[in-house]
Amino acid sequence: MSMPRSPGRSVKTAAGSTTPPTVSAATAASRSNQRTPEAMTQSHTAPKIAAQRIVVMMPNWLGDGVMATPFLRSLRGIYPHAHIAALGRPIIAPVLSGLTCIDEARTFSRSEEKQSIAWLKREKFDLGILLPNSLRSAFTLWRGGVKQRLGYAREWRSPLLTHRIKPLGRSTERRTRDAAMNRAIAEIRSRMKPPPENPSARAGGKYEPIPTIDYYLALAAYLSDHADTSRHMQLGITPTEQSEAHAALAALGIATDGREPLAVLVPGANFGSSKCWPPERFAQLADRLMDRQNESPATVLIASSPAELPIVEAIMAASMLSPNGGGIGKLHALAKLNNGRGLSLGALKEIVRLSALMICNDTGPRHFAVALGRPVVTLFGPTDPVWAETFFDLERQVRIDVPCGPCQLKRCPVDHRCMRGIEVEHVLTAVTELRERQLVARER
Repeated sequence: MSMPRSPGRSVKTAAGSTTPPTVSAATAASRSNQRTPEAMTQSHTAPKIAAQRIVVMMPNWLGDGVMATPFLRSLRGIYPHAHIAALGRPIIAPVLSGLTCIDEARTFSRSEEKQSIAWLKREKFDLGILLPNSLRSAFTLWRGGVKQRLGYAREWRSPLLTHRIKPLGRSTERRTRDAAMNRAIAEIRSRMKPPPENPSARAGGKYEPIPTIDYYLALAAYLSDHADTSRHMQLGITPTEQSEAHAALAALGIATDGREPLAVLVPGANFGSSKCWPPERFAQLADRLMDRQNESPATVLIASSPAELPIVEAIMAASMLSPNGGGIGKLHALAKLNNGRGLSLGALKEIVRLSALMICNDTGPRHFAVALGRPVVTLFGPTDPVWAETFFDLERQVRIDVPCGPCQLKRCPVDHRCMRGIEVEHVLTAVTELRERQLVARER
């Protein structure tokens, strides 16, 4: 088992081609990460692409959206007087609300592509920057008449880009590890009776893992040799979002004065079931956090989407201290508020800000905790932690080494050993480490 990983670990990458207009992600990122933010703010040179109206196509995943905020902040530094708009799916709206580094945020659902293209045409953008890797996103900017388009040269979309960054291909070492993972998966499956579903699943990928934050910041480094490449994520919280959160806590009888420690559990994951720690383990963890023998027993809030309510119900049913079962603990499901409609993700930001701790799978709200400076313990299984590195010293990542992972698969093709192997004690050890670190910091 490897826990916890040291925060701030950087990923070394090999240099690639630097011939414009295509440069490699490694070249752009490593060139800029050699400079300090202080040095970068002292020099202002013209960006490589002149633009007064800029649109950024945001990622389609909540966590990736938060990891894009360092790029948005850097982009504002490169173009201090430009109009910067962010365009994305509705799931990204709470990431953009309250951000001061953009001028405008627009969201369109997948079925509203015609409306988004019409909006792009009306706005007459000089420059479009693609954070998603899809062909569809590049096609949208091209059809929307955006004059210059910057993004990664992948998914057959290079002809639609006027400026490109070449992603790092899978290294020989990674390909060797992928082959070993797939052999391990096949061997485990051969011993299982009956064999599990998902027989054609293959572990691995085409590209070398690098932190997503750095992946996006490389686009800023392409635009300017003096781009700010600080990795700190940020979020804004609007008064409306604050009001919704405080009303929800009041309805649950929870004070917001800090005397009652709040712990937020996030047991779901939009990516797929492979990321999810078993509900019975979350229940045991909640009981330990609520135990009145603790010096400061916590009030535990379970954050989920309404679609993940079956997971929440399983946790509530398995908890020995749950009020639902006549227990004395304080365990609340946020998805049950407002007649089952739950809370908005915007309100969840404020609740996370007020919390003392978050414990979660590798899922979107984890990045809320990091961006808002709250301690967080993240449970990793099928996904490679390199992609999701946050460089946050108040995060502890709990994972175990298994021969079949990290496979990057949405559904486990074998027995989910990467998540089932994480014990409650492993998580509590990480929680204790975080508490001790905070105590040492206060004494200083």
